[in-house]
Amino acid sequence: MGGLIPNPNDAEVIDKLNAQFQGAKLQKLRDHIRGTADVFFADDRHLHRISHRLRIFPSSGDRPKGRWYVLLRDLIGDTNRKAILKALRDAVGNPKCVGIHFWARFNTRSTPPPIADYEVEVIQERPDTNGEFWVAITLLCDHEILASVQGDPSDPPEDPGEKRPVHPIPLAPARRAKKQGKRPGYGKKPVKKAPKKAARKAAKKKKRK
Repeated sequence: MGGLIPNPNDAEVIDKLNAQFQGAKLQKLRDHIRGTADVFFADDRHLHRISHRLRIFPSSGDRPKGRWYVLLRDLIGDTNRKAILKALRDAVGNPKCVGIHFWARFNTRSTPPPIADYEVEVIQERPDTNGEFWVAITLLCDHEILASVQGDPSDPPEDPGEKRPVHPIPLAPARRAKKQGKRPGYGKKPVKKAPKKAARKAAKKKKRK
């Protein structure tokens, strides 16, 4: 069973999380938090609501969005919820943290037993010579979400203390198809040229005169 974790849905959402928590997107989130005093990762916030606000959820497979929301809302457990929120709050709040790596791994630990079937592992990687560092957040799982879990894809209710906008990271503008350029001279009226024979005759007449 361990070979199934992370599954394709897990990998899809992991890629989206990794893209959000580094580079320009991470900076935009920090700007939102600083500019609005939105304590985005406070202890009383809910992970499925944060996922909704950041537009991070899988989109392929069987009921992906709804099952992802239920995992964050009901299955991951309150202790793990708070551990994830603290890790995010500390990393995003520290300007020396350049990004967060997310991963999911099969839980091989036997003692102590996993909390609510899941455990969270948070590791701060060694800083570089400039003092900058990455944080790794790994969800340890001993099984995939059961097929019987139907999911709930509805928008999660607003958390207390949220600041607008609901989605602080704007969507990238859609790319427009490039128009093919017109050939030089396209649309201009053709210039009529005198036939070569007529031009020669006219030249001969001038010489005779």
